[in-house]
Amino acid sequence: MKKKKRVKEGNVVQFPGTVPHLEKQGREALEEKRFDDAVRFYTEALRFKTDQQEEIKMALLIAYYEGGMHDEGIDLSRAMLHAGEGHYFDVMDLHILMLIQKRRYKEVADTLSALLEEGLPADRYEHFAHLKALADRMGEKQQKEPLFETEETVQAKTMKLAELAALDASPYETELINIAGDPLEHPFIQTMVLGLLRDIGTAKNITVRKFQFEKNIIPAITDEAFNRPFFQTVLEKLEEKVGQENPALCKQAAELVKQQVFLLHPFDPEVSPENWAKAAIIKINSHYGHGDEVGEINAEIKKALAFMKELDEISAF
Repeated sequence: MKKKKRVKEGNVVQFPGTVPHLEKQGREALEEKRFDDAVRFYTEALRFKTDQQEEIKMALLIAYYEGGMHDEGIDLSRAMLHAGEGHYFDVMDLHILMLIQKRRYKEVADTLSALLEEGLPADRYEHFAHLKALADRMGEKQQKEPLFETEETVQAKTMKLAELAALDASPYETELINIAGDPLEHPFIQTMVLGLLRDIGTAKNITVRKFQFEKNIIPAITDEAFNRPFFQTVLEKLEEKVGQENPALCKQAAELVKQQVFLLHPFDPEVSPENWAKAAIIKINSHYGHGDEVGEINAEIKKALAFMKELDEISAF
């Protein structure tokens, strides 16, 4: 009796018939609208090198689209378009439809504007022109509606920005830039806005004003709040001072500093990381009526404690 030949791809051993079997399971799952299963089977099939890679990717793309997994589908369709995989117009059609589902109307309009200029068959031109007109209308409608209403609470604004993060913030770019530069806006909201501008790739030089600080930044290349060197150094100093002897205190102080740097972003306090860490320890200890436990309180630590008090008052919204 002949032994079945096994093919090893990296660390994956492929038995004869593995890919056809996975494709069959994926097709059946797709037909039965078990889209999570279809994605799992097709993704597993793509681990092996076969002549059917493009067909499997197309099936996976359909599973993403039908299953409402639009973020994953957009990533796959974009990669397929760049690599020239699958039938171009079919991949583009799904790509555009998923962008519309995510309300990324500007991206749809920009993509289709370039496509329509290339010269397309009459039926394809009419189809994509219709989709572009739809994206233009929806984009205009989206832009005409202001992001915030007058006198909205910080909580309401926070909810809106959180929802916008799951959709497409690009139509609101100008309004978001204005919010980042408004010193009367709540610092927490401004930090959320900067995160959205970073996510949509805003490469403009914008002005941010909060507290007594002001500076120009390019959101697309600005570090996230918790990746800033100041924050990382403060965490290191906290660990050095109380990490071993009092882990609970260290954790509480780190959480306090995390809240503070989020409010301050993209600025750093005009205090050294070491003294900010000492001030955070003092502040946490003061809640329990303990001494400072960090030695002498110098002028810079006093400055840090005064600023922390201001941040406390602001964060209590």
